[in-house]
Amino acid sequence: MNKLLLLASIILSTSLYSQQNIHFGRAGYFFDFIELSFEMEDKPNGKFHLIKFDTITVTDKKGNLLIDNHNVYNIYRRANILARYEAPKEKLKSVNAQGVIKYFQPSRENNSYFILGKVKDLKKDVNLIDKSLAKSQGLYFGLVSVESANKIFKDFINHKANQDKKIDFNEYDLMMAKTNDKEHDIIPVVPTIDDGLDFSYNNVTVKDPKTGIIYTFYKIKQSMTAEERGNIPLELFIENEESVQKIPFDFKNFQVKQ
Repeated sequence: MNKLLLLASIILSTSLYSQQNIHFGRAGYFFDFIELSFEMEDKPNGKFHLIKFDTITVTDKKGNLLIDNHNVYNIYRRANILARYEAPKEKLKSVNAQGVIKYFQPSRENNSYFILGKVKDLKKDVNLIDKSLAKSQGLYFGLVSVESANKIFKDFINHKANQDKKIDFNEYDLMMAKTNDKEHDIIPVVPTIDDGLDFSYNNVTVKDPKTGIIYTFYKIKQSMTAEERGNIPLELFIENEESVQKIPFDFKNFQVKQ
């Protein structure tokens, strides 16, 4: 009888840790926070297979909610996705995690993948999203000129890495502006660099409080020539309902490494 109970417990534990093709990679203490890692099992790697959280709730064994420490941006990633929570006063041995993960597969057929062309052939300070899509959804994506950046952010001070200095927009290799909403995440892609995503080694992101437009300034190489900048190929992913699969997960008593 005890052997049967033990076997049932193992089967139940295995199903909880990998149901709906979502794998709970690990949970552990890091300094003053707890970090949880998730990924899709057997998910093809590459820029056309992206995941992020739609919703996530993490509790201790008593059902108390853990507090998000807001140090991880919930953006689409190719591999694993992370969630971080403030470490409670009492050390946790296990956690429960429940929610939904979005699996985004951009494609031309679903109107979520667009080849824009080389930077030198694209106009700046205009909406590069297809007119019909931009008009119906109210979306915007465009390249930003140095002149526009200086005008919009003339008083902006860069506090990144404690530099506390005014931005020189001429230092950046690529400057982009976009709008996002809950149904449409816009992701620029440079396909020749690291599969297109996370292609910058140093960037600054700023939101214009007047318009709500998000501006990102990218530094791709230490010394990129004007010719190289012009030849950067640019693609675009635009999240939509047709390209996203929502996968629920519910993990119980997942061990936290001390």
